[in-house]
Amino acid sequence: MKIRKPFLAWLLVGSLFLSIFSANVNLSYAADAENDVDIKSLYSDANAISPWAAGAIGKATHNGFVQGSNGKFNPKSTVTRAEFAKMLVAVLNLEAKAGATSSFTDVTAKDWFYPYVTAASNAGYMTGFNQKFDPKASITREQLAATLARALALEPAKPAANIKDIEAASAWAKSDIETIVASELMQGDQNQFQPKAFVTREMAAVVAMRAYDFEMISKPSEGNSDPSKHEAVTKQIKATAAFMQKAVANPVIASVGGEWTVLSLARSGVKIPDEYYANYYANVEKTLKEKAGKLHNVKYTEYDRVILALTAIGKGIDDVAGYNLREPLADYETVIKQGINGPIFALIALDSKHYEIPVVAGVKTQTTRELLVDFILNREIKAGGWALGANAEVADPDITSMVIQGLTPYYETNNKAKAAVDRGLDWLSKAQKADGGYASGGSANSESAAQVVVALSGLGIDPQQDSRFVKNGHSVVDALLGYAAAGGGFYHVKQGGVDNGGAKPGEVDLMASDQAFYALVAYDRFVTKQTRLYDMTDVK
Repeated sequence: MKIRKPFLAWLLVGSLFLSIFSANVNLSYAADAENDVDIKSLYSDANAISPWAAGAIGKATHNGFVQGSNGKFNPKSTVTRAEFAKMLVAVLNLEAKAGATSSFTDVTAKDWFYPYVTAASNAGYMTGFNQKFDPKASITREQLAATLARALALEPAKPAANIKDIEAASAWAKSDIETIVASELMQGDQNQFQPKAFVTREMAAVVAMRAYDFEMISKPSEGNSDPSKHEAVTKQIKATAAFMQKAVANPVIASVGGEWTVLSLARSGVKIPDEYYANYYANVEKTLKEKAGKLHNVKYTEYDRVILALTAIGKGIDDVAGYNLREPLADYETVIKQGINGPIFALIALDSKHYEIPVVAGVKTQTTRELLVDFILNREIKAGGWALGANAEVADPDITSMVIQGLTPYYETNNKAKAAVDRGLDWLSKAQKADGGYASGGSANSESAAQVVVALSGLGIDPQQDSRFVKNGHSVVDALLGYAAAGGGFYHVKQGGVDNGGAKPGEVDLMASDQAFYALVAYDRFVTKQTRLYDMTDVK
């Protein structure tokens, strides 16, 4: 027997059998699966869901493969052929094009299922009859068996024991049913296959998640991503590097038009003229002299940014125009005046090259790494994650990701930090949207996705392939690349998106471009097994 896609053979069919004849099969998957989504809080009819399907429904909902209606999941309702086509497209990560051509007379471009049916049909996985797909009809076991035989390219085979109700199957499905049973991918009950039985929504959820989980496992290991997908990242890095050099021709000390651009370029591996960095350093010295070394009275992240940028280009930070940039960070009370951002970026800057915190006379409280870490841990939200406000009740993806970036050096040595980061990762996974992206302030935006990419890459988690951060076949890296504009820049919010007070939807934005740039650089460094974005011990 020849199998073209073994991961589907093992999971997709086996899961269907588990779903339909649950009383006679091993239920270890359901017992071991974790609910990524609390189905009782989501669906008012959660008690009607079979125990063997509960975990899969939670995960399938979380990944965007299934959803309820009016607060109910309706687990015993049947799945239509159109619904299964959509699920198949998501699980197999087929490209569903709105403009693709369909040969079915009952599937038109105005139908919601048009791109999914067309994709499944064009791939040769699902067929119709007399130029009709019958999209609203419930899918049967024999239809699914035929679909699987085609999708897996199984060679015809005969089972050892006769299928007692094989004559009840349609003529076109008999050979496929026999092949599926012969390969022990699907079985019936007491040699009864029940070819006309319908597939229910809870059965379909198990099918989707078994296939999806195994597909993720069968992909290249972390740090060894799909070369074709990584090529898109490296191509974008080059384009954005060229864009940023033109957009920020004379970098200065600034949150936009300054350090983040310098850092991104320096860590990207793209060849940059030496004079570019020389100009930035000269501007830093000039500003420090003009301000007598005081970049800001409260916002000490100004020092953090400059430390990161100078470290990235191989410059010292202890004597810049006569000023030691580490000294202000010794004043803990001022560092935390900026809220959680203060400790986060103080840690990121100090740990970028294992800088010691100088002891400075006269400060009320001497900063220590322990104090900075504890401040952050104490601001964790009860449900996991972090937000900007001190009394926030709901986490934010940007701040949660930045906290993780700051705590990454302590993940293996501080048990409390590790546990908090793990809870943050779980929250980020649940907060991810169906397209792989993230929203903050009620608006889907590129910066949120960018920060998640930086956080995951720094921890050694592949944001392109880790199943926790891939929804409906879309990774957070895919989502971030979706904000790229022609010319190398990035949108804050896509055209037609919700304006949350930043750059207008559809407008290229320098802050968004900076963050997308260094996020892609962070991911590229992860894939190519270099030190993480903020670990600059490799800089000489």
